[in-house]
Amino acid sequence: MLVQPQSAISAHELGALSWPQSVADATALAGVSRALRQTKLDLDWLNCQQVAVCRVPAPTFAERARGEHLARVFTELGHRPTIDDVGNVVVPIVHSERLPFVAVTAHMDTILAPSAVEDIQVEADGTIRGPGVADNGPGLATLVGLAKLLAKPLVDAPKRNVLLVANVAEEGEGNLRGIRYLVEDSPYSGRIDRYLVVDGASLDHITDAALGSKRFELVIEGTGGHSWNDFGAPHPVHALAGAISLMTRAHLPSEPKTTLSVGVIQGGTSVNSIPTSASAKIDVRSVDPYEIRRIQQVVEEAARKAVATENQNGNGGRLGCVLREIGNRPAAQSLPSNPVTNCLRAVDSHLRISSVLDCSSTDANIPLAAGIPAAAIGCGGRGGNAHAPGEWYDPKGRDLGLRRLLLGLACLQMRP
Repeated sequence: MLVQPQSAISAHELGALSWPQSVADATALAGVSRALRQTKLDLDWLNCQQVAVCRVPAPTFAERARGEHLARVFTELGHRPTIDDVGNVVVPIVHSERLPFVAVTAHMDTILAPSAVEDIQVEADGTIRGPGVADNGPGLATLVGLAKLLAKPLVDAPKRNVLLVANVAEEGEGNLRGIRYLVEDSPYSGRIDRYLVVDGASLDHITDAALGSKRFELVIEGTGGHSWNDFGAPHPVHALAGAISLMTRAHLPSEPKTTLSVGVIQGGTSVNSIPTSASAKIDVRSVDPYEIRRIQQVVEEAARKAVATENQNGNGGRLGCVLREIGNRPAAQSLPSNPVTNCLRAVDSHLRISSVLDCSSTDANIPLAAGIPAAAIGCGGRGGNAHAPGEWYDPKGRDLGLRRLLLGLACLQMRP
């Protein structure tokens, strides 16, 4: 009988195949078994930690109070946290100075912030409601829970240290400043070779590809005037409306999916005035950097045409415009070999979690774009209405998310 030779198995495939054995080995470790048992005992404590941290306002660029709160909690748990130059709270758990780090990160900032303690409420069924309780209250509570469990080592003779990081400036115009500093400029830059980003609640995804985005502010300026006496002078708001109309009629491909959204419009001082300026903030997203650059050119051309048309039709004075970049999240495809993804998929199989790989815009964008293995995952439970006043989080099932993270972290510490 003629036997056809089998295709050679790559080193990457061999590595992926061995992760299930690593998960099985991790579950047999005394430190991991202890931590896994403790997760169920800590649920009420974790819920209280989440409520407490969410009651400390942390809008983007103003996370200091929340960072100081978390630093106190980490200190009470026996760690030595520091607050770095951009405001990240960093907790090193060092087994050997010679070892690299696996970083577990969760962003502190929120789009909306509580104005009073009463804005964060716990309902009779345990649901937590209020600004930031789903994005990213679960991530921060999980980070605190992990800090408690890591007071004792998970793994004997680990191959990696652990770095817990509550980072700033993930949302909105924060431009991923906290994680960007950690990857590029912090004292740990170059020493972290794995990133686990915890963000939100859902366990149904592993984000290992980075959705790129660029944010712009378009500003159109003129001389202004009175709505009656100076009627006919070039009008910044009218020009801005024309620019928005032009750019939003541009072709946006569905493959690769590309989007354009005007999120903020500002301008004017009174109903009977021609304003001196008008502005819009624009978000462009795609998995393909080429499409982001193309749509940027569309926005620039729309602004030029609209301003030129308004100047041509006006009588007296001229408008000028400027488009400035206010945010840049790099796109990145899934890495050809990503041990973080392979590890999490093996853990999900072991825990019978049904998850899919996806592409999204998270703190993982920065390490992925730098070629560093990373993935973003949810923390368990359920959440909804993120970035809205009615945001909510149901903690039932959060222990499964914590067990998932524990097993993933232990496996990443065990493997070189």
